[in-house]
Amino acid sequence: MKKSILLIFLISVALIGCDRRESTRENLQKSISEFNEKYTDLNIVTYYPEAYTEVQTDSLISNTFKVSIKNYSKMDSQILVSSETDKKKTKVNYHRVFESEINIVLASKNIFSTTINAEDFKDSSPSEFWKNATLEHVWVNQETSNTKEVNLGISIINPKSKAFKLYELVVSAEGKQSLNLIEEHS
Repeated sequence: MKKSILLIFLISVALIGCDRRESTRENLQKSISEFNEKYTDLNIVTYYPEAYTEVQTDSLISNTFKVSIKNYSKMDSQILVSSETDKKKTKVNYHRVFESEINIVLASKNIFSTTINAEDFKDSSPSEFWKNATLEHVWVNQETSNTKEVNLGISIINPKSKAFKLYELVVSAEGKQSLNLIEEHS
C-alpha cells in the first residue's frame, strides 16, 4: 500500500510539473516585451561639458602688459555631434559652444577688450569646418610675447569631424591687432 501511495504521489508530481505553465525566463521575456510596447521612446541626451565650465587666467607679460582671459561654455548654444536611433532608443550627443573674454591693459590703460567665438573667424570661403566649429581655448603665448606685443594662441575645433585650426592673435602696445592662421588639421 505504501508503494502504491508513493507511486500515486510521484505521478501527481510529474503531472503537476508538466502542466505547460510558463517558466521564469519566459515570464521575464513577456514582461520586457509588454514594457517595450507601452514605453515606446527612450531618449538619452548627453552634453560635453555636462555643466557650465569657466577658466579664468590673469597674466603679467614682461611687467608691461596685464592680460585677463576668461574661457567659458555657453549653456544655451551647442553643436550636434552625433545621433543614433536603435529601434525605440535615441542617443544624442552635443558639444557646448565656447567663448572667450579678453582684456589687455598697458600702464593702467585698456588697449584691447573683446569677446570672441568661432563665428568671428569664419572665412569668406564656404567650408564644412565652420558649420560645426567652436572656440576651444584662448591663452597667452608667453614665449613669443614681449614688451612691445602680446601673442595670444586661439584654438578652434570642429567636434563632429575632429578637425582644428590654430590661430595667433598679435596685439601691439598701441592696441593694433593682426590675426594669422598657424596650423590646421582636417
